[in-house]
Amino acid sequence: MMTVLLMSGVAACGTGALFALLLAKPLHGTLGDACRTGRSATFWTAYSTAMMILAPAIGVLFMAAYPSRDLPMEVVFSRSLLFGLVCLVMALLVIGRVMGRTAFKQLDAELKAAPPTALPKEV
Repeated sequence: MMTVLLMSGVAACGTGALFALLLAKPLHGTLGDACRTGRSATFWTAYSTAMMILAPAIGVLFMAAYPSRDLPMEVVFSRSLLFGLVCLVMALLVIGRVMGRTAFKQLDAELKAAPPTALPKEV
């Protein structure tokens, strides 16, 4: 049972690590635009990366907390992997929502700070 949960944990965390690798550079660039300092952007990139790896692990650990001894190992593997990946999707949705709100607030502030442009005169 523990071997199956370990395999599903490795698979789920590996998927999270793959997403973290794919999103690291664009995420750092976006956070660099939103944050005032480079250190702040680096911290939030590292935090987001950790969440993308830890969320699936927490999902698999949740499944390990409620073992079902009468289920076949394939079902335990698929359920724990599925729950880990659901946790990864939830983490990505939270990161995206926060990033989107930050981007919209920044765009709104830039639009309010820009001087109004003159409309062309009608002839």
